[in-house]
Amino acid sequence: MPVCFIICAIGANGSETREHADDLFEEISTALEPFGIDAMRGDHNLDTKQVDSDVIERIQNAELCIADLSEDNVNVYYELGRRDETGKPIILVRRRGLPPLPVDIAGRRFIEYEIESRRGARLFRDQLREAISSESANGFEGSNGNATLAGVYQVLQRVERKIDRMAKAAPAAKPTSMPGGDLPEGLSPSDAFNLALKTRDIPLAEAAMDRLQWTMEKNRYYDIVVEQTASLGSLRASEMMFAYAQEFFDSDLSFKKKVEYLCVLVGVANRYDRELEIMDVVEHAAEVLDLQARQAPSGSIDSMDHAQVFNQLNRLYHGIFATTRDAAYLQMAIDALKHAIGIREAAFLYYNLAMCERHIDLESARRDIDRCLSLSGDDSDADHLELACKIYYEQGDPEYEDMLERLRDINPQMAMLLDLDN
Repeated sequence: MPVCFIICAIGANGSETREHADDLFEEISTALEPFGIDAMRGDHNLDTKQVDSDVIERIQNAELCIADLSEDNVNVYYELGRRDETGKPIILVRRRGLPPLPVDIAGRRFIEYEIESRRGARLFRDQLREAISSESANGFEGSNGNATLAGVYQVLQRVERKIDRMAKAAPAAKPTSMPGGDLPEGLSPSDAFNLALKTRDIPLAEAAMDRLQWTMEKNRYYDIVVEQTASLGSLRASEMMFAYAQEFFDSDLSFKKKVEYLCVLVGVANRYDRELEIMDVVEHAAEVLDLQARQAPSGSIDSMDHAQVFNQLNRLYHGIFATTRDAAYLQMAIDALKHAIGIREAAFLYYNLAMCERHIDLESARRDIDRCLSLSGDDSDADHLELACKIYYEQGDPEYEDMLERLRDINPQMAMLLDLDN
């Protein structure tokens, strides 16, 4: 059976470090189950603080390694280096909200996690499974070497990004000194920001964000830089978005840009369970944007952008319901989605509606997930089919097996998990 060796700080029995290591081991083990992979950890001699040779052998021979870089631990960095020697696959993880990593590894990709809440633990398992699935599909062959910065930069040059528009930004007066961490040698702030987006490197994105604020008009800076940094998972950029939201929505930026900002704002509020904190701002923005769309000349505003305004209200209200279990917010989410569908039908809107209705009205949920699948046709994604399977199963519908087979064709692992759950 394939083995995944988990590199992490373990700590003494009864310590906070050991408790966290045990919780992390449990979450990773759960994420590995669908792949038939055993989880292993090296509880080596804590008194001598040395790594046993058999631990190194297991690290180097395992099909996969997952390394937790949450603590500044010498053994962890040593074990990571020994794994890197092999060129075999390794997935890096780290607790959310920690200071930047050491410069030697700051540019590497890692999954940020928060497993204290059920939502955070579920998100972590989903992200891990996505990464594990990619390595499994490649036969756990690894990379046989590290990509060079020049190679990554060449890839970046071929990718069109929203950030490319920064070159057109009007220059502003620069202070005598600029805040922010170090950037890779030879890269300008805009190039460093592009690299951070490509590698999903939050500390690098934040360092570039600090430099770029002095070169751009404020609204453009929030639209282009802060918004994308928050989307990566930066808590600091998210706080900046919260603080600036009202001013952004009151600006003269386009309808589309305001909807984009609204989407990210609600997304980060969902991530940190802060929907109630921004509810007034979001509701006011939705009211103003809806009025603007209805008063605009025909065809001047994309109807999907208009519908998205109410979809974001749904995301806000559904997030509050998930936290409070207050059914009034669930009904508000349903009403917002029906309003959105009245503006523009779309498969994902019917999917969201069925997600909400499943809590209180299974017949309506069945009708709307069927409408979702009808609109998406052969392009139905795994999430849509998974929800259909759950609703069909709960109704005792014999078509459940056919729907499960459709899901199995495009995502066998999701289908296996669902079949086990049911």
